[in-house]
Amino acid sequence: MANPAIVYPYGTGSTTLLFQRPPRRVPAYSAVAIRHDNVASSGVRESVLERIDNFLDLDLEWVGAGGDVAGWAQFMSFALQGGVFAYYPDSSQSLYTNYWLEDTNWTAAYKAAGQYSFHLKFRQVIT
Repeated sequence: MANPAIVYPYGTGSTTLLFQRPPRRVPAYSAVAIRHDNVASSGVRESVLERIDNFLDLDLEWVGAGGDVAGWAQFMSFALQGGVFAYYPDSSQSLYTNYWLEDTNWTAAYKAAGQYSFHLKFRQVIT
């Protein structure tokens, strides 16, 4: 299995961001229901479901200085504006999911000499 990749529009074409190291502690599923519950005086519960949002949480713990973190900075400049991008969990396969960046800020925090870390939260785009 190859590391993940992100493909996003850049300039007049598209750019591929290849993960140099895989993300850690990636949950299999992360869903949040937007629901309104009401319990009647009789004890009967009524639920009105608006939608279920699916998320992808990634911990990038070891992002190297130079080209690696610069590639992430370029992608984050795009993603922070709300653009849609394709996430390939295995860059050697054709399966992908479209996401938006849920976060509204980004910091590549110091981890060790020449290494940075950050957390990302993506919201699945429903078309």
